[in-house]
Amino acid sequence: MLISRMLYLAIVSFACLCCVHRPEQAMPKKDINEVLKENDKQLMSIPGVVGVYVGMLKDGKTLCLKVMVEKKTPGLERRIPKQLEGYKVLIEESGPIRPMRNPSG
Repeated sequence: MLISRMLYLAIVSFACLCCVHRPEQAMPKKDINEVLKENDKQLMSIPGVVGVYVGMLKDGKTLCLKVMVEKKTPGLERRIPKQLEGYKVLIEESGPIRPMRNPSG
């Protein structure tokens, strides 16, 4: 009786651990372009952010959101979310972004 009760508790505990919700692993529900459109103004309003775009993780298959910053700092890393709507958000140091000069003028 004691062994079957312990086995039951072990199985239930394992099942609970497997079902724990982990937000960093949430599956995307919306199209990534829609997520970008809904969040681009908020991200661009963070001082130091110079651009946002849809990119690819190093695996070459998984879409992500990339946030370009002039200089990567701990403060920016705290302010920029690690994920949005199930998509990973990566910070990319790009330096300042300036408009291109008009070649004809």
